[in-house]
Amino acid sequence: MISASLSSNTPLSGGIWSEPVSVNGQPLTQESVHVNSIAPRFFETLGTPLVLGRDFTERDGPGAGGVAIVNENFVRRYLPEGHPLGQQISMPGTSNTMEIVGIVKDTVSWSLREPAPPFVYRSYFQYPKNIGFASFEIRAGSSLAQTAGRVRDVLRARFPETSAQAQIQTMTEQVKRTLTQERLLAALGTCFGALALVLAAVGLYGLLAYTVARSTSEIGIRMALGAERAEVLWGVFKGALRLLGWGIALGIPAAYGGSRLISSMLFGLTATDPFTILGATLLLGASAILAAFLPARRASRVDPMVALRYE
Repeated sequence: MISASLSSNTPLSGGIWSEPVSVNGQPLTQESVHVNSIAPRFFETLGTPLVLGRDFTERDGPGAGGVAIVNENFVRRYLPEGHPLGQQISMPGTSNTMEIVGIVKDTVSWSLREPAPPFVYRSYFQYPKNIGFASFEIRAGSSLAQTAGRVRDVLRARFPETSAQAQIQTMTEQVKRTLTQERLLAALGTCFGALALVLAAVGLYGLLAYTVARSTSEIGIRMALGAERAEVLWGVFKGALRLLGWGIALGIPAAYGGSRLISSMLFGLTATDPFTILGATLLLGASAILAAFLPARRASRVDPMVALRYE
């Protein structure tokens, strides 16, 4: 086990706790901020960088002064001027104020589809009433099965009445559960995209095959007059590339115009991502060249004498 901690809830767990706060004795904020009670090493376990100040320690218990850690978005929104460390925060449900002792990077809370909200982290052990609601975070180097077995053994020994209720899952599983809709849309989009690509390749192949069949006599005459097979091959490929060029010239503006309709379905990717457009263009180009290969090969192998008798 590399590190471990506990909290009121974990990111993407489906639970959320938010309420307005007062900063330096000012009136409560009009919007609620997200709040989480955490133990020491929470950020280390989840891999969240500490930007400024310190993490909670074992000394931040019930008898110590109230402390809090906020994220960068909270600082930008409520503490745009001055040094954030040492500022005071209070909440309606608590009688004591909390001093900001650290700043952490923005992270997701309950949704991957929205930017990180303003966040306040409280010391878990300064609020004993929360002890009944705990989520353990564990970073381990062993497999999930080994880690889960060890965790259940520890819980069974120390908390026999609640060990059967413990649910163990990875952050990857929580992310997948959050992205169920996006994964379904991605699978459907991939299927329809592959079908469209196959139809385009088959259509291009049929068009070029028909063109070569109609031009058999012309190809035979050219070869009888000394045309090389490479010239005939390039002639067919040139027609395919011309069609491909027109398709790209018309398709990219159409894709850009229709991208606004699907922008809400995308995660971690812009609707006009240049690498995605470039990849789609290269894939379409490779399919067009592959579809043009057989007709071009057939045209380059035409026997001039047979082609001259072709009707």
